[in-house]
Amino acid sequence: MVLIEILWPSTRLYDRGEKFALYRDIPTLKEYVLIDAHSVRVEVYRMNERSNWELQEYRSIEETLQIQSVGVSIPLREVYEGAKL
Repeated sequence: MVLIEILWPSTRLYDRGEKFALYRDIPTLKEYVLIDAHSVRVEVYRMNERSNWELQEYRSIEETLQIQSVGVSIPLREVYEGAKL
């Protein structure tokens, strides 16, 4: 399972902190994707084979977001299409 959150200034700290701590208790959660609403920045937390969370960051509009748990690849250009950055 993957959860995707859009980060807003008012919820950014909660989404990365307390909310992620709660989500980590979901046994089927494999990826947690945080998409910044105001700049090109995507953070993907993935559960590795040792049951530890690893972070991968995307910071360029030219990159392609990989959501491995569901086998999806999305160019960041499409993720941010229409966004006023």
